[in-house]
Amino acid sequence: MKENFLKFKKKVWIEVLIKCAVAGVAAAVLAVNATLIPCKLYDVQLFWLYYVLIGLGGCALGFGIAFLFFRTDDKKIAKRLDAELCLQERVQTALVYGNAEGAMHELQREDTSDVLKNLPVKSLHFKNILAVALCGAIFLLGAVSVPVSATFIPPVLAPVQVDPDDNIRDVTDWEYAALDDLIEYVRNSKKADGPTKTGMLSQLESLRSLLLSTKVSESSLTIFVRNTVSAIRNVVSDANERPEITDEQRQFNSEEETYVVNTLLEIFGLKLEGDEKPPTTDPDPGTDPDDPITPAPPPDGDINIDDVPFFDPEKGYVKCGEVREEYLAQLRAAMEEGLISEEEWANIVYTYFANLNGNNN
Repeated sequence: MKENFLKFKKKVWIEVLIKCAVAGVAAAVLAVNATLIPCKLYDVQLFWLYYVLIGLGGCALGFGIAFLFFRTDDKKIAKRLDAELCLQERVQTALVYGNAEGAMHELQREDTSDVLKNLPVKSLHFKNILAVALCGAIFLLGAVSVPVSATFIPPVLAPVQVDPDDNIRDVTDWEYAALDDLIEYVRNSKKADGPTKTGMLSQLESLRSLLLSTKVSESSLTIFVRNTVSAIRNVVSDANERPEITDEQRQFNSEEETYVVNTLLEIFGLKLEGDEKPPTTDPDPGTDPDDPITPAPPPDGDINIDDVPFFDPEKGYVKCGEVREEYLAQLRAAMEEGLISEEEWANIVYTYFANLNGNNN
């Protein structure tokens, strides 16, 4: 009887292992999604190996729990055979009296062995098929949602409390256009690899969506932009830590990071950490000979350059101190392109300050 019983026992244990394996992979994708989605929402960057370890841990846990439910033994297998194959407890009796001596016991075991021998293994149907199908559906859904979540879920930055005394900062159309140009540049870049491009695009697009949907002040805008810069650096750092990446590709990724970060900061008029700002006033009255486009009032004037009014087409009336660096950058570009000469600029500035000083008097 043992040989004929073992063929059914083997099938039952294969069935148990299949159920446990399907439950294990379903638990693995659930564990990865349960970690990935909050990390994406709160902009927490984890190295890919951590997700692999989390998936393996979830798989082991799911397999173990399923094994506790579906494990079996010879008594349970014999009971199942009698019930499903309508053997009227022959297998259970033969198993209980398997070592008993006597003609009746021997005859009963032989009869049971003959019955099992003539029954095909496929006559024992797969049990709990609905539970296995549910676990399989969970696995397929989770396997699809992992790359989708990693690519499309934007981070939800912590809300920034706006100081009521801090003026609302309207993001200009030029800044939106420049940000769109930067996003398009990253999308078409051939230097950065796939994970780096995807991560940087996600951060830049999230920043744009945030600026469109939220009223920001000067200070909160700075926080949003610097949070994006930090996230981009984390994306490139994680991408460059992959073991399969080449040194050349790491260099390309780092170069793209530097360009994207510097361009983003330039768009919103911010500087990198550690950069020193140029002095806002000339220590010497008059014009700096090394920088002829940095004006100063005439020696006999008492005008404070920072308080000198300017009319900006986009911002309206502003003070020179608020837009100094922006205007100087535009003037330097104009002089480099030959649109205005140093002499013309010096004459314009001198005339402007002379008129301004005369009006004050």
